[in-house]
Amino acid sequence: MSVAYRDNSAAVLAQLNRNKAKALEMIGLHAQRRATEEITAMGAVDTGRLRASIAYEADARNDRTIIGSNVSYAIFVHEGTRKMVGRPFLKNAVLNYMPEYEDIVRNVMSEGF
Repeated sequence: MSVAYRDNSAAVLAQLNRNKAKALEMIGLHAQRRATEEITAMGAVDTGRLRASIAYEADARNDRTIIGSNVSYAIFVHEGTRKMVGRPFLKNAVLNYMPEYEDIVRNVMSEGF
């Protein structure tokens, strides 16, 4: 009887890295959509500029997806001011939908295996 050993660790790691990048990208798209829905539902839309500026960056190298806005007044809408209550559309888009993000990771990470 002979036994052969075949090392597939490089292929497995490569597939895991592809899956991770895909999952982070999908989470970003999902969070962007949810943040847009949140800001609309909160009535924090005047011209639509802030809502249109919501974007994400998937960063597989650092195991993260960042969501935010480059509009200068986004922080004031999100956190509030002395004269305006905060409407945390980004925070809600992340925290309220964690189970959905977990499902994305669970489903995507098993692809190709």
